[in-house]
Amino acid sequence: MKRSRNASSEILTAAREVTAREGAGKLTIESVARQIGMSKGGVLYNFPSKQALLSALLRDMIDEHLVNMRDVDQDRPHPTLRGHLHSLAACSDLKENLSMAILAAAAESPEFLDPLRTVIEGDQSKITSETTDPIGAHIILAALDGLRFQNLLGMPPYDNDTREKMQHRLESMINELR
Repeated sequence: MKRSRNASSEILTAAREVTAREGAGKLTIESVARQIGMSKGGVLYNFPSKQALLSALLRDMIDEHLVNMRDVDQDRPHPTLRGHLHSLAACSDLKENLSMAILAAAAESPEFLDPLRTVIEGDQSKITSETTDPIGAHIILAALDGLRFQNLLGMPPYDNDTREKMQHRLESMINELR
């Protein structure tokens, strides 16, 4: 068995691996402990509940989104919308499985998503300030969010080619914004 102290990053990695392999519904403290070869108590030492574990995973996803946002050329018009497009393109099945686990936690405790709400509200404010057509920009953002949630829920099953073409079209729409 591994030591229980300061194993947070290994535990989060194990949680991602469990979720990717078995799906969101199979993410438990026990399954993470088995994955990492640690006692359940060791996992609980670092994350006192499944909610705490999911909260840390949500924070990691938010941090990754923020990195994706910074990776976009800030000198081009509409960098926040471009960042959301870049973030959508970076999605993988693993991230979608984690998103599903986080949504399940939010169904029980809606305040769980407050950190994400704060980021989204900030992004919406930036999007509005970066354009003279805020309604057009928010329509594009809604389309990006729609694609993200359709993929998350597995409806409809767009193939990679169609999804890529849709993302290119959305990029063209961003380029056409005033």
